[in-house]
Amino acid sequence: QASRLGSHFGLMMLVEIPTEKSEALQNAVKEMKEINTTCYDTGDPNTVQVTPENGYTGEFILRGADNPGIVHKVTQILAKHRLNIDSLKTSEDKSVPYGGVSLFTMSGTATTPLPLSKSFDPDVVRTELEELGDQMNCDIT
Repeated sequence: QASRLGSHFGLMMLVEIPTEKSEALQNAVKEMKEINTTCYDTGDPNTVQVTPENGYTGEFILRGADNPGIVHKVTQILAKHRLNIDSLKTSEDKSVPYGGVSLFTMSGTATTPLPLSKSFDPDVVRTELEELGDQMNCDIT
């Protein structure tokens, strides 16, 4: 997983190596110059049981002209329906020839744990996101 945060770049990797080589790898990474690094030993990801279990998982994509507060408005709808944001990526394409307006893209995954609320309805969430997209002249799917 890689991301750019302003003028910084972040990278996360899951590396599988024999246990006896773990310490050597961690020492080698720590000795790298001009870079901040951290290593963690993790358990076998196939044996990790996630609690609570997800009751709903949905993906969303927004494409349109960049507007102030666009991320906040989308995440506000998700939070209103008690959805957690598991992943969120944004990008801006300034080379798009739409009258000097940047094309903004946001994609992500939202989840909510079991038990689902009796009032939870993914179609209602989808409708609210589509209505927001119409108000902001964006496509949200």
